[in-house]
Amino acid sequence: MTNKIIGLLAAVVIVLALVAYHLWSEDKGVLIEDVPTTPMENTEASQPARATEKTDASVELTDKDEQPTPPKAVVAKRQNESASDNENKEICQLVDQYDDWYPKGDSYESEKFMDEVKAWAFSRGYFETEYSKGNLDIKKRSDYDYYEIDDLEEMAKAGDSMANVRLAYRLYIKGDKDNMKRAQPYCDRAIADGYTALVMCKSSYLATRIYEERRKEGEEADRGRLKALELEYLAWEQATDRLGDQLGGKITGNMVNEIENEFDEQLIKQRTDALVDDITKQRQRLGIELRNHPPLPELLAFVIGETGNPLESFKACFEDEKGSR
Repeated sequence: MTNKIIGLLAAVVIVLALVAYHLWSEDKGVLIEDVPTTPMENTEASQPARATEKTDASVELTDKDEQPTPPKAVVAKRQNESASDNENKEICQLVDQYDDWYPKGDSYESEKFMDEVKAWAFSRGYFETEYSKGNLDIKKRSDYDYYEIDDLEEMAKAGDSMANVRLAYRLYIKGDKDNMKRAQPYCDRAIADGYTALVMCKSSYLATRIYEERRKEGEEADRGRLKALELEYLAWEQATDRLGDQLGGKITGNMVNEIENEFDEQLIKQRTDALVDDITKQRQRLGIELRNHPPLPELLAFVIGETGNPLESFKACFEDEKGSR
């Protein structure tokens, strides 16, 4: 449900999550509720578009020629009376930080809010995607997106960080085990470069192996291996939060429906510390400077942190031009 709400509020398609959900909900028999069965194609509600190739927080994330102009005559009004409880008050206060909300479908959008979300998402490595010839791929917004994967791989090995993250992303979203395995070292480098969305590449590959291990029977079954994989998965979930990507941590936590083994919290922390330490050492070894990410918008952070469904509270903050909710 959280991803559905994020799609309505933030106008961002978290393709990494959808690929993972789609992979396990169909192939592994995992029941995931309220999640689209296929990633959304490029719309106004897609992930950040890129007009130019930049790597800092000032990157231009939208093609202005393609953005719809909000209808001035139907700018949404705040419905103060709807904030009757603490949750409503909190989310409406966050909504009030933006003064350009307008009706869009059965919800509301704000260009200012969307720009903040897109800046945050692209900085973290949540790239825009599209379907091309029946396959999911990065939407071609950069020269890098026109290179073949083998060419990107050579550029990545030569030290090109943008080629590396594009390669990691394109291999990962193919969704099959072989390509996810091939993506792993490039995902490691992308995470070191600050593209924390690629933690999903690590977590999803672990989840695939966990489900494979669980299906094994007899002599093939290895409970020790399964336990090690589950520990690694839990450690990456916590590492995502330590790296400052609240959304990535939320998504990772839903990739495996249940952890079969029990773990002491201290053991999980020790493994998490080791992962974060490895990332730090890789940065130092390669001379990578820490990137300055735009802050996660408070409204999006509130939605991500909710365990229930804040959509109705969000919509209750508004009334349309006729005064109906």
